[in-house]
Amino acid sequence: MSLIYEIGKRKLLYIAADIIIIVAAYVISYLLRFYPDLASHVFLLKPVYYAVLCFSYLIAFYLLQLYRVMWEYSNIRDVYRLGIANITGFITFIFIVFVFRMDYSRLTFILAFFFILIGTVFYRVLIRDYASKGPYNRNGNKNNEDRMRSKKVLIVGAGEAGRTILAELVRQGLGKNVIGFIDDDPNKIGRIFNGKKIFCGTDRITDMISEHKIEQVLITMPSAGSDVVSGMVTEMKKSFKNISIKILPSIIESLEHRPLIQSLREVGIGDLIGREEVKVDVASIRESFSGKTVLVTGAGGSIGSELCRQLLGFDIEKLIALGRGEYSMYNLVKNIDKHVRNLDVYPNVTYRIADVKDFSQMDEVFRTYKPDVVFHTAAHKHVPLMEYNEAEALTNNVLGTLQVLKASLKNGISKFVLISTDKAVNPVSVMGASKRIAELITLYFYRECGLLTTVVRFGNVIGSRGSVIPLFQEQIRQGGPVTVTHPEIKRFFMTIPEASVLVINAASYSNGGELFVLDMGRQRKVLDIAKNLIRFYGYEPDKDIEIRFTGLRPGEKLYEELYYDNENLLKTGNEKIWMLDAKRLDYNKEKLEQLVDMDFSTIVRYDPVAIRAFIQKIVHNYDFNEYNHQMRDTNKFVN
Repeated sequence: MSLIYEIGKRKLLYIAADIIIIVAAYVISYLLRFYPDLASHVFLLKPVYYAVLCFSYLIAFYLLQLYRVMWEYSNIRDVYRLGIANITGFITFIFIVFVFRMDYSRLTFILAFFFILIGTVFYRVLIRDYASKGPYNRNGNKNNEDRMRSKKVLIVGAGEAGRTILAELVRQGLGKNVIGFIDDDPNKIGRIFNGKKIFCGTDRITDMISEHKIEQVLITMPSAGSDVVSGMVTEMKKSFKNISIKILPSIIESLEHRPLIQSLREVGIGDLIGREEVKVDVASIRESFSGKTVLVTGAGGSIGSELCRQLLGFDIEKLIALGRGEYSMYNLVKNIDKHVRNLDVYPNVTYRIADVKDFSQMDEVFRTYKPDVVFHTAAHKHVPLMEYNEAEALTNNVLGTLQVLKASLKNGISKFVLISTDKAVNPVSVMGASKRIAELITLYFYRECGLLTTVVRFGNVIGSRGSVIPLFQEQIRQGGPVTVTHPEIKRFFMTIPEASVLVINAASYSNGGELFVLDMGRQRKVLDIAKNLIRFYGYEPDKDIEIRFTGLRPGEKLYEELYYDNENLLKTGNEKIWMLDAKRLDYNKEKLEQLVDMDFSTIVRYDPVAIRAFIQKIVHNYDFNEYNHQMRDTNKFVN
């Protein structure tokens, strides 16, 4: 009741203020028009004129819902609406005057219109400006002195994101801390942007920091690529070890509905090597997944957890997050709970701990929750470790996929999506070969069983568990050395949010039987990434931190491939997603039928060579040689 009372009280105050402005504007207009002969048209000051004028404007203001606007948080659209309401009120008044044949002075009422317009806009702008300065500036609250201390801030990027960040800082009472902007657009340099000067381009960023004693830099360019960000950050870190650098996430990561100021985070290695402008076909995604129940296996993993987070932003009906590891699922629950605070509606999420290799568990989950779509991400992915655990690689990556496919077929799933890897192309590792088999049986279930399946294949993601990046970071924090297997080794890299949302986008294009490949950009030398990361921490490679080469690990290639030579690339609705015409792919149907029906428990009794020979019967181009087997007794997989 108190809230309703407060809202009603505010409306009455606005109405009272408007009436005062309307009356005052009319009186001032009359004085200006007829001074000094004020008595000759005194009839124009009769109460009926005030009443008609106030009625005309107030009814227009009410119909255009001006008294429902929170003017403390208004924007330019609200000001436009206020202007239209003033014009509507003036026209309404003229209409009443003509209908009732009232005497009037045209100049008086025209002057009154402009005064009313100026007055009603001006006091609302003052309210907006007063509110934007934040409670700290208004009441001098000193409880947040640490937060309000004069840390000089420089904003990089004088665009819409930069303007929004500045406005939010002003609202928090931190506007005075912002020294200004820098931007590479020569047409902006030297101009004033929302009260702050745009000083120069990013090529002079270190000069600006030194000249103005900047303590914090905010990079507000969500579409900036990793090369741009890396150049700036490297220069700043080289000259100023203790400077704080925060960045807005890429456009893909900014799909969440929350204030931009809350999205600012510390610059990460992903911003330096994997940040690209990635566009997403949101309409296609919503059309495919809105209102659907979606099951994600391997939900506690790097890709699986991000898929869960991204899917919640596309109006799905229900999410079933399934994983085997208790701790990883516990972390997923915490992350999802934190994420959904920014959503308008709390989503329907169910967490299940189950093993994809167990058909009875999978069947029970499918029968209970009746998913429409399945994203199968559960897999072992660490190449050297799987060279030492061949049976586990086969049972988890192949049997696990097979059991989820069987449960999908039995329960009438409308779409099954397998997440695959570049290591499945011309595989030399057990892990890569096991994922290639998973691809083949996924396509087999489409061709032979009528299940609508699709495969999405991509390369390394930055920050995933087992990725080289966290290892480099740990080694740098320990003072080195940073270990790189080979000076020429190259890998594709993409951030986890970018890869995940592109996977969802690719799945939305699926009609069954396709194999999609994500455009990962160019392959990057791991050595260059190691050097960039060392510089990012403010050190010099081979001077402060040693780089040591350890040699290729078991199952490792110098470079990766995303598709076979005989796979024809076709365009899709997204330039970052290519479709391979996998329907023309030849495979040994008889071998796959035997695989589908075999008892995988016998695999554990095979010796390592026998397992590799078994794999080679299915994946003919699997490059199995005795060298990989001989490497089993080394400890090189730890790198």
